[in-house]
Amino acid sequence: MSTITVNPVGKTFDTHEGEAILDAALRSGIMLKHGCRDGRCGDCRTLVETPISEGAVTYPAGLALAETDQAGTTVLCCQAVAHQDLALNAPEVTELEGISIQKLVSRVLLKDQVSSDVIVLKLMLAPGSDFPYLPGQYIDITLPNGVTRSYSMASRQLQENAIELHIRLKPDGTGTPFIFNELGLRKMVTVEGPFGSFYLRDSDAPMVLLASGTGFAPIKAIMEQLIAEGNERPVRLYWGGRSAEDLYMSTLCEDWAERLPWFDYIPVVSDTMDGWVGRTGFVHQAVVADLNDLSAHEVYACGAPIVIESARRDFVGQCGLSSANFYSDAFV
Repeated sequence: MSTITVNPVGKTFDTHEGEAILDAALRSGIMLKHGCRDGRCGDCRTLVETPISEGAVTYPAGLALAETDQAGTTVLCCQAVAHQDLALNAPEVTELEGISIQKLVSRVLLKDQVSSDVIVLKLMLAPGSDFPYLPGQYIDITLPNGVTRSYSMASRQLQENAIELHIRLKPDGTGTPFIFNELGLRKMVTVEGPFGSFYLRDSDAPMVLLASGTGFAPIKAIMEQLIAEGNERPVRLYWGGRSAEDLYMSTLCEDWAERLPWFDYIPVVSDTMDGWVGRTGFVHQAVVADLNDLSAHEVYACGAPIVIESARRDFVGQCGLSSANFYSDAFV
């Protein structure tokens, strides 16, 4: 067992033998930053206050580590197993105060097919359930067939005691075909969460929101938060898809643009076969074309990994965005 101290808040938690640091933190009610939880996204990489010695932290064999992980100046918390006491520098813990992981039973309240391959699914929690989360976070749902999948929540808070999810069909999968074809109203689904560190930071910087496909779900939740809080800073939403049908809530975005003086909406499609007359191409390239200086901006991006990584590369490399101001949630 090792004791992990989280600074600057000074919280501590203990790890069990063989337990990853992130798992131990979440079990203890401490919300360290994280994303995919399987070592691919790197969002849980955290500074160690005193560089650690060789062997003090171990990782699964074959895992690709950053140079800082290998040097012992950072730890990839979702995969790192500590063999000695450590002190982490994790100021984001204060922003996630009051958020803890829960596992709850829910029932299907609504299935609304909003395009040929996207449904809006609402899962109603038991009466009296308290499920606090930050707009932008995600949950794991376990289906009656035993399959577990992760989806971002698409509203800033529970509505009718229900969680809203946007789900795209993957015909060759084991999760979404069941949801589309077999999961009926009132069927029970297990919900666990909230997870993730994709949430709105306290700032006055102008914002770019970037979504591809159902990556719009957490962006919608963040927009609802901005509206509820009386936001005034400039916000631009770039939403990309293969076709116009992929922008399944475009009318909602158009309504925001009409009534919110601080908000602009730029839809982008890559396939013009359906007669699309708006912006075309890759959605992140539309941002580069419009905003060649992002040095004063924050970017919140959600969607396919290739979209997120291309956006990160070009916004930082070509447009001067600080890498610290690029917040993302990739569907890994």
